[in-house]
Amino acid sequence: MTEIVTFAPEKEFRINAETVFQKHSGLIKQVLPESQVYHVGSTGVIGSLTKGDVDLQVRVTQEDFPEAKESLMAMYSLNTGSDQTSFFCAFEKEDEILPLGIQLTVNGSSVDNFRKVTQFFFEHPSYTEAYNHLKMKFEGEDMEEYRNEKSSFIAHILSTKEYEQLSKRMDLYEKVKFVEGETFLTIEETKNLTHSEMVELIGHLRIDPSIRSVKNVIVLVNSKFNSEIEALLENNGFELRADNITVRRDLDTISPKEDVPISFKSLNEISKSDFKRVWKESMVNSLNAPSSLNVDEQMRSVEVELGSTYKASCLVAYESNRLLGVVMPHIEPGTTNEGRLFYFGLVRSERGKGKSKQLHKQALDILKNDFDAAYYIGSTGKDNIPMLKTFQNSGCTIVESNKVYKREV
Repeated sequence: MTEIVTFAPEKEFRINAETVFQKHSGLIKQVLPESQVYHVGSTGVIGSLTKGDVDLQVRVTQEDFPEAKESLMAMYSLNTGSDQTSFFCAFEKEDEILPLGIQLTVNGSSVDNFRKVTQFFFEHPSYTEAYNHLKMKFEGEDMEEYRNEKSSFIAHILSTKEYEQLSKRMDLYEKVKFVEGETFLTIEETKNLTHSEMVELIGHLRIDPSIRSVKNVIVLVNSKFNSEIEALLENNGFELRADNITVRRDLDTISPKEDVPISFKSLNEISKSDFKRVWKESMVNSLNAPSSLNVDEQMRSVEVELGSTYKASCLVAYESNRLLGVVMPHIEPGTTNEGRLFYFGLVRSERGKGKSKQLHKQALDILKNDFDAAYYIGSTGKDNIPMLKTFQNSGCTIVESNKVYKREV
């Protein structure tokens, strides 16, 4: 029996498609925390015509592929109509509010192009329009004939100069780390780039439509880069905001908790307004560069970055029932065991008493024992001598230094 294909505007499915994506990307990240999950396909492109199915691309390393495949097989059905290789496996789930397809791919493999093609349509509306015309041509027609025509159309896109440029740009982005919030984008780990790649990255920050519209763009420029890079950033609207030091501490040798009268309450025990009040107090007259976000915006960033478990990371510290400060331990998203502190600070009345050293050790203990972190990464301004001494007291080692450049829209 011939299978017939029909289409509808993606806006008719948009809310349900986003619901399905958020649900299953969350489920997948629980079992594959180091994977990257993207909403791909036509329901992920505004203005597209679509069959109404939701497609996810799950990207993993070659080393992690076998385990990732086993994990997804326990959650979803294999798509038996698709090829299965050592670098690609497709899954499906029909009993959802919209049909779900999952493409598991190895980073950098020949099939690692789903997110790139989706981004291509986003940046080239004329191709989206042409794709829609192709779909209308096959409205109510044979599915197999449509798939053949679709395959030729996508092959043409992959052969274009525009796609080649986009692919190279996205490959460059892979070498650094993007930390995204609702109103900001921070680019870290520029130490992985060569001089020419850094120049290329700065050029993309100027013209990439998905970055150009971000309110606050922050770039951590590794100390290996010279003044030419700094001048190029300044010529592209960036301003130097701080010099930062990054430290690391392996947590396997963290000693047991000292017998100290420090206790903690999380957002599971106190109200959000009380937590923000203490957090705001701990930021007053801080030696670190002030954030461009107010406390409400920073709170929202925590919720977005850490997801549903954020409340366990928002801790108010007390010493003998007296307010001490705020500690925000968490596992860095995209990793399984990298511990960080979203924020660490004392209220003004408790500064200058040696309390930060004691509290920081307690925070590292929490990262190890409550969050299963294997190591800690921290950073502070190079002029924040008290915090640098706290790092030293906790046994941290300096691993890099960066200049912090920022562009505001």
